[in-house]
Amino acid sequence: MRKFAKISAVLAAMVLALAFVGCKDDDDDDDDPSVVTAWYSAEDGATETVYFYDDSTFKLEATMNKVTMVGATGTYSGDTTKDGKIKMTIKKIFDEKTNGLVDCPASEAEGYATINGTVLTLLGDTEEDNEVFIKK
Repeated sequence: MRKFAKISAVLAAMVLALAFVGCKDDDDDDDDPSVVTAWYSAEDGATETVYFYDDSTFKLEATMNKVTMVGATGTYSGDTTKDGKIKMTIKKIFDEKTNGLVDCPASEAEGYATINGTVLTLLGDTEEDNEVFIKK
């Protein structure tokens, strides 16, 4: 569960350190998966958005000063359209040294989120480590 706290810290550092560099892939590809649900969190002028796709993958993005960067990608199991628990496995995570996505260590790869109505909570080691998102 510490990985979600680490992801949040990495995303905050990434957004601040790399606010001037980065680009969003605008390729339109018909084979791209469709978004099932999207959840966002806004704090201190930055937003984080978690997208869950119909191919059981997810992407966590951070946006600050109109610059969007991918902070993590992976797979999930569970229904993101209903209340309940979602298991998330992080495959790639942003690395400050390379300024890109790298393989996530297996020891930090698995975590859980809960959905209650329009609120998604990424579960951390403690309640203070939890990160709350609102349904878009």
